[in-house]
Parts: sequence; C-alpha cells; structure tokens
Amino acid sequence: MSQANPVTPPDPDDAPIFVVGTGRSGTTLLRLMINAHPRIHITHEASFYIGRQFIPKRYSASDWLELYFKSFPFAWQYLRTADVREELAKTHPGDAPREALPDAYKAIMRCKANQRGCPRFGDKTPFHASYIGTILKDFPGARIIHILRDPRPTCLSLRDMPWAPGSWILNNRYMARLAKEVGPYREQMHEVRLEDLLANPEDEMRALLEFVGEEWDARVLDHTSHIPPNDVPPFPWLLTATRPRGKVPTRHWAEKIPPAWIRQIEFRNRFWFETYGYPLAELEKEPTWVDRFKAVWKDFPEAGRFLRRFLPLARRLASKNPPDAAEAQHRLLHLNPKAWENYPGFEFPERPVVE
Repeated sequence: MSQANPVTPPDPDDAPIFVVGTGRSGTTLLRLMINAHPRIHITHEASFYIGRQFIPKRYSASDWLELYFKSFPFAWQYLRTADVREELAKTHPGDAPREALPDAYKAIMRCKANQRGCPRFGDKTPFHASYIGTILKDFPGARIIHILRDPRPTCLSLRDMPWAPGSWILNNRYMARLAKEVGPYREQMHEVRLEDLLANPEDEMRALLEFVGEEWDARVLDHTSHIPPNDVPPFPWLLTATRPRGKVPTRHWAEKIPPAWIRQIEFRNRFWFETYGYPLAELEKEPTWVDRFKAVWKDFPEAGRFLRRFLPLARRLASKNPPDAAEAQHRLLHLNPKAWENYPGFEFPERPVVE
C-alpha cells in the first residue's frame, strides 16, 4: 500500500534515525517494527555515546573504534571489524581524528544497514535519551524518535531487570532525571507513547514514517514475519518483543506497586503525567507521609547494594584497563542478581565472534 504522493526520502547520511527512551518502555518492539520497513535498519543498542564518555579526549576516532570493537555492544552487532574499518576509510583514509567520531558511528550503522540491504540506518539505544543534544550536534538532521511509557509500570519492570536497580528510589530518580534531559528537545523529536502504539499501531507508525521521510509500508504492522537471524541478542527480556504485539497493558502494576510508591512515583515524575496525559491512580486508601517515609527507608538497603556493584564497574570502564566484552557483559547483567529469579534455567549465550 503506497501513498498517493510518493515521499522523497532524505539522504541517509543527513538523517540517521535514533530511537531513544527508557529501558522497559518498548524501544525493542518499536525498533523491530521500524526494521520491518524494507528501507530501514536500526542497530540494536550500539551505545555509542555511553562508551564515549569513558575514553580519554586524546583518543582519536580510530582509537575509539579499536576499543569499541572489544565491547559487548559491538559483539552483538554481528559485524566484521574489517568492513567497519573499510567503511570509515572511505571518508578518513588515515587515522580518523576525534572530530570524526560521528563518522565512526555512521560507519557502524551503515555497515549493518548494508548487511540487511537497507539504505536508511540508525540506532536504538534507550539510554541515548540522555545525549539528545550531543546527537543533534553530531547529526543536525537526525530523526530522533522518543518512545515513552507510564512511569509506574516502567519502574516496576526495571526492578525485574538484571542490569537495572532493584530499588524504587533509584528507578524513580532515573525517570525524573530523564524528564529534565528529554524535555528541552521535545520539539525536535517525534514522540510515541507505548500505550498508543499498542492500541493504534497503524496510526502511530504512519506518523512515525512520515517523520523520518519514508513511505508507508504495511510490513511494519507484522514485524514478527520480518525479523532476520541474529537481530536480537538472545536475552529473555528482549525476546518478548519478537512475538506478536500484545494488547494495551492492563493495570496489573497497581496490584504490585505499594501505594506509597505509586504516590512517590507520581509526585517525583509530575512531568510525565502532566505532559503526556497519564492519569493519577485512584487508591482505596491514601498513604500518609509516614507510609511514604517508611517506604523510602525500607528501600535504602537495596539502593545501596546496587550502587556498591555499579560504581566499581563504572570506574573500571573508565580505567586504562577496561574489562573485555565478556567480563563487562557479565558484570552489567549482575548488577541486580536477584532479578535472575525471574528467568530460571537461563544459560548465558556465548559472545558471538564474527570473522
């Protein structure tokens, strides 16, 4: 099904597509739906900007690329390092200076899109929502898509992730901080609520494709039939997005989140509720300030446990001897070891090696 007036898509180099949001907000589902379009391929969590902050400023783009090749985000791209070097050499034949970092990112995204036979390229990394200003500086014509979800089930879901805090305090603060980082750029992005994507997928995807400059293609509504091999790392919290879309989420979160934390999340994250129309919960009994204080006090030990694991990892990543891909992945996925109780019998996959 095509539009009556064909769309002239932008130059891929001028308009890479970035999907950002929070963890557990539907970024993987949206990526797979976009990737079902025959002209677009978006990489899975290449995490360019997250790793960039850990390297010394004296490092060139070529130096960064060699370090990045050893990282677990690159491992799951299933790309040959020689192909990426060759792609970057088209614009920087010698040592690429630090100013060429955006070209190094582009080389990775383009190589993956070429592998899939797609002219348009981009990346999906939820935590790049904290780097929107930098992305727009590096890629002035970038198409940034921000997907969001009700903060209450988002915080609940994050607590069940091995790589996220099991702490209400930290997840609640993370959501509030992200509001400050995303808010200034709302006019420069296309925003999608997960709830709307599930309720009205065709309307939402038509608007999204118009924003990125591509014609409508109904394949985006049937993403499960168009997922290529090795496109999603085999972790259970990601593989749920490879199945048919669910219905609009019910309010099971209201039964699982303590009332004191429902109100804490709503208070701390007023931006999300006021800006995106999420209604406040109707509670049978309103928690008192004492209930809220006790809830926060009870959560402090869990927040401390997470920080005792996270801070040494952050220091190690920023050191002269960063962990290799296997160690970094293992440590990241054990920041919240209690969460593995949700995935009994799971065995870690071997890190892929592509010759």
